[in-house]
Amino acid sequence: MEIIDAAKNLARVEQTRLRHQFIDEERRERIAHHKQAIAERKKLALAPGAVEPLNLFADGDSWFDYPLPVTGRNDVIRSIGNHGNPPPLILNLAHYGDEARDLLGVKRRQRIIDNLSDHDNGIFDAILFSGGGNDTVGNQFCLWIQEYVPGMTPSQGINAQRLGAVLGVVRSAYEDLISIRDQCSKTSLIFIHGYDFAIPNGVGICDDLIGPWLQPSLQFRKWMDPATEKLVVKEFLLQFRNLLIQMAKAHENVFYVETQGTLKPDEWANELHPTPEGFDKIAAKFIAAMANTPPLKGRIH
Repeated sequence: MEIIDAAKNLARVEQTRLRHQFIDEERRERIAHHKQAIAERKKLALAPGAVEPLNLFADGDSWFDYPLPVTGRNDVIRSIGNHGNPPPLILNLAHYGDEARDLLGVKRRQRIIDNLSDHDNGIFDAILFSGGGNDTVGNQFCLWIQEYVPGMTPSQGINAQRLGAVLGVVRSAYEDLISIRDQCSKTSLIFIHGYDFAIPNGVGICDDLIGPWLQPSLQFRKWMDPATEKLVVKEFLLQFRNLLIQMAKAHENVFYVETQGTLKPDEWANELHPTPEGFDKIAAKFIAAMANTPPLKGRIH
C-alpha cells in the first residue's frame, strides 16, 4: 500500500511540474511573439495621419485567459485584440487559475518587472489587470457567508469582518502592481474591473470537473432560494467594486472600468465565466474606457 501511495504522490508531483512547465513555455512564446511584433512595427514608417497601435500589457486570471470553448475560444483580451484600426499589440501574461495574491508573489512579480522594463517590449500605453475573483470564490466562498436565519436580508448574508480581511489581501496585490508600474513604466495607465453579477446556479466546467464556485457555499450556509442567492452574490461583488473604486481614486492614472451590470443571464457560460459573446461585451467596456481616456483617445475603438 505504501508503495502504491508513493507512486500516486510522485504522479501528482510530475503532473503539477508538467503543468507549470507548459504555462511557463506558453508565456515565453507570448513574450517572444510580442517582441517580434514590436520590432516589426519599429521598421514601418507611419503614413501621414496614420494612428500608431496601442501597446498593452495584460495580466490576471481566467477573464483575461479563458480556455473554452476549445474551438472559438474567447476572453476579454482576445476580444480587445480584435478591435481597432490598427488593432493593439498586446502582451498577455494572464493565465486561468491565477490568484491576485499569487500573481504578485516573488517569481511572478519579477516577471512583471522584467517585462515592463524590457525595452524590446516597447513602452506600454496601458496595463490591464483582472484579479481577485480566484481569491474569494470557490470552496472558500463559504468563509465570507453568514449562515441564513429566517428574516435575514441578502446584505446580512455577508460576513463583513472576514470579507474585509481577504479584500485587504487583494488590495495589497493591486497596490503592489501600481507600485511596480510607478517604478518601471511610469507613463502606463492601469485599467481594472470588478467582473459582473455572477449567477449562483450550480453550473461548473466540464461536467463540474472544475466548479461550481458559488452555490455550494451558499447552500452550505442554508441560503436555498435562487433569487436570494443571487442578491447575496451581488452584495459581495458590490463590496469588491467599492474597494477597486477607492483604489482608482487614491492613485494617479488608475481607472476602474465599470463592467458590473453588463451581462444578461444567457451570456454566462457557468457560474463565473461569460460566454464568448459575453466576453465581447465586457471587452467593449474596456475599449470604451481606453478610448475616452485622453492619452489613448482616438487610438482604439
